[in-house]
Amino acid sequence: MKNPLKWGIISLIIAMSITIWQFDQEHNIRAWVAYNLLHTAWIRTQSSGRQVEPWPWADTWPLARLFVPHLGLERIILSKINDGMSAFALGHSKTSVMPGEFGNSVLNITHRNTLFNFLKILKLGDTLVLESLHSGRWHYQVSAIYIVGKTETNLVEPSLNRRLTLISCYPCSNKDTQRYVVVAEEVERVISIVSNH
Repeated sequence: MKNPLKWGIISLIIAMSITIWQFDQEHNIRAWVAYNLLHTAWIRTQSSGRQVEPWPWADTWPLARLFVPHLGLERIILSKINDGMSAFALGHSKTSVMPGEFGNSVLNITHRNTLFNFLKILKLGDTLVLESLHSGRWHYQVSAIYIVGKTETNLVEPSLNRRLTLISCYPCSNKDTQRYVVVAEEVERVISIVSNH
């Protein structure tokens, strides 16, 4: 009697493993497709100078591209963000200056977003590189990291220098009451842009 039970458990484990693998593959394929559509929209927006949506029903377009060199990450920054885009891109807050412009550019990461766990890996002194549509390529350095109440607005107020403020929900649950904020200040502008298409 032990053999049928043993084979039943093994069969169940195999079936569960295949199901988990298929779910993971579907998610990875979706992420890969979305990334490539966003990347293509960024290149087309750069080359044409017009707003190119990543897919036909999108109501947003790329404004800039953010690199995290030491993590090997690249993220597109969209003009606005909604739930459908939030898993794949950063969203620019329209109440702040455009990415790369003089002042405080606020970038939002919506909650429960595992693709943006990189925010919590960033440390003081880390370098971020921003490539914007109109103002070139800028190097920023992480200057502060905060956990603040979601009603606190002092970190998104205008700045007298070139700044990126990246904001995510914290601790990423259904009852988020706080925000995780990474502030990066400009350290240099790179005049010639070497494209990484």
